Amino acid sequence: MNRRNFVTGSSLLTASAALPFALSAQEPAVLKYQDAAARRGLAKLEKRIGGRLGVALTDAKGGIALAHRGDERFAMCSTFKAPLAFALVDAADKGQVDVKKSFAVTEEDLVPYAPFVEEQIAAKKMVTLEQLAKATVKLSDNAAANLILKAIGGPEAFTDFVRRRGDTVTRLDRIEPFLNENKVGDPRDTTSPIAFAQLMHGMMSGKSRLANWSIVYDAMASSKTGLGRIRLGLPYGWPVGNKTGTAGDGLAYNDVAIFWPSFAGYEGDEPRFLTVYTDRPTASAAIVERTIVEVAKIAAWIAPRQN
Repeated sequence: MNRRNFVTGSSLLTASAALPFALSAQEPAVLKYQDAAARRGLAKLEKRIGGRLGVALTDAKGGIALAHRGDERFAMCSTFKAPLAFALVDAADKGQVDVKKSFAVTEEDLVPYAPFVEEQIAAKKMVTLEQLAKATVKLSDNAAANLILKAIGGPEAFTDFVRRRGDTVTRLDRIEPFLNENKVGDPRDTTSPIAFAQLMHGMMSGKSRLANWSIVYDAMASSKTGLGRIRLGLPYGWPVGNKTGTAGDGLAYNDVAIFWPSFAGYEGDEPRFLTVYTDRPTASAAIVERTIVEVAKIAAWIAPRQN
């Protein structure tokens, strides 16, 4: 389905089409209806895919506008790579790493799915941490992510970074590809939808926004992964950047995104952050990805509220 037709794919959104966003922002009865309808919609989508569905959407100020299993733990998979890029920038600002310095990568650095690093090795080219950060977010290159983790001090340094940002939930314990194990009841390498959404908001919006946030956003906006997940469910014309995460054997299909609910572009409104995590869905990959699209449609219905 083309994103221009995002309203037509759901009876929930069809019902809302007659309600202008300005009205929904002013009428308490409409807000109450939206909240109830959105919660019902998410519960139905969870039943469609089986397993668990975790969702969180921030409002303009970083509060939570909508959540489903928002405080439960889910495996991050490759969604951790967005804050990883910020952790690298933080280390560079402290003088701990030089993101411009070139160095060689070798076959020993390779792990499954490393398109950028493999290309550089084949061409016998040097790389920089800056290049690896872009490849990590844009292409989800696993070897690039591991090299960044090594440079900043490992998974422990990543966890320390998010703790300093006020996130007491998100944790990284292993490197790629082992962090995708997603073992039942294992808290390693997990987050919660609310924690991750608010972590991203704190790094990319408001007074606490990091100075170089736009570098990471540019990589998220040009991401080559997840074109059939959150992006497809948002109205065509809204600025958006995303970072996906997927565990093998269908154990998880995730996506996190920053978007502006405005056709006026970046200046039209404050950004919102949407996190969608799944755990052990029983439906096919195609159905789960289509469900993430439907979650994004519901988020698009709620997001334009003025808080």
